[in-house]
Amino acid sequence: MDHSEFNIEDLITNESFINYCYGANNEDVLFWQNKLKTNPELISNIEKARELCQLLAVKVAPADKKIQLEKLKQEIDAFDNLPKETKMVKMRARKVWAWASVAAAVLILTSIYISQYISSKPSGATLYSQVTASGYHLTARTNFDERKKMTLPDGTTVIMNGTSELKLANDYNVNNRHVYLTGEAFFLVKKDHTRPFVVITNKTATTALGTSFKVQSYESTASASVMLATGKVKVESTRFTDISDVKLNPGEQAVLIPGKAAFQKSNYNSSTLQNWINRKLVFSNSNLDDIILKFREIYGINISTSNTPSEHVLFTGEFDNKNPTEVLEAIGFSNHFTYKQSNNNVTLIF
Repeated sequence: MDHSEFNIEDLITNESFINYCYGANNEDVLFWQNKLKTNPELISNIEKARELCQLLAVKVAPADKKIQLEKLKQEIDAFDNLPKETKMVKMRARKVWAWASVAAAVLILTSIYISQYISSKPSGATLYSQVTASGYHLTARTNFDERKKMTLPDGTTVIMNGTSELKLANDYNVNNRHVYLTGEAFFLVKKDHTRPFVVITNKTATTALGTSFKVQSYESTASASVMLATGKVKVESTRFTDISDVKLNPGEQAVLIPGKAAFQKSNYNSSTLQNWINRKLVFSNSNLDDIILKFREIYGINISTSNTPSEHVLFTGEFDNKNPTEVLEAIGFSNHFTYKQSNNNVTLIF
């Protein structure tokens, strides 16, 4: 029997096979399960193609698929037309080369799909305008000195910082995956190519297909930020339609600052986000400005002073997964200050 049509590059561009990979059509699933049973020699190619499809977890528009597939076939044909002696030299590397070519082609298609898909959805301003008390329900709330980790109905993991609130759309995981955040949270998003995950705040809207990122948007703070760890996201302003959206790659962040006509896009140190996840603070002869910055980065807390300290504030110490109350008391003890707290604002009293 001729099985030439079951090469990896053909399988990953076959609609029936893609439906089998995603479990999207029972007839296609049964067809490919039967194909595996009756043709065990196809197991290797089918499993490799299935692994690649599931890894990328995305469908691609037929036109884009056709273009990239044609490029891939041209490369394979060029290899097949080489002189016999040249083929013998390169034969050992052929399997690796072919697999890499397939992976590269599908990655190109995935990039095209993601860019088109997340750009075609309602604007952040529109989504923000649709957030109503009747359309969203409270899922979790954290206190000043609390961290909370939870799993949403679709399998997405959320780590909420202190003084934060998360609401889910009433039809979450049915018609959409929209959440409304006040405060700060890290999201490890479960992949779902049919329903983008959107974090809406009173300043930004962040859209993802399956990735991990941190959003900060406290009501008491004029600015807002998004840090991307993995994958790709689109960040929009929900208040100002004249501010263009930005797309982030891993290691990049977007900051929305009042009075600025655009998002401020930059790279960040990966340890910054990891320290936030672990609630890790390291002080080494840190002055007051350094301490204030660390509290803003790790806890989302704004610190001010009611009067100017008579002596320089210096502190050395390390804290792992401690709440802000414990850290403030430790620093206050050695630097002779007390504090008062309101929501995520703290005033130091020397």
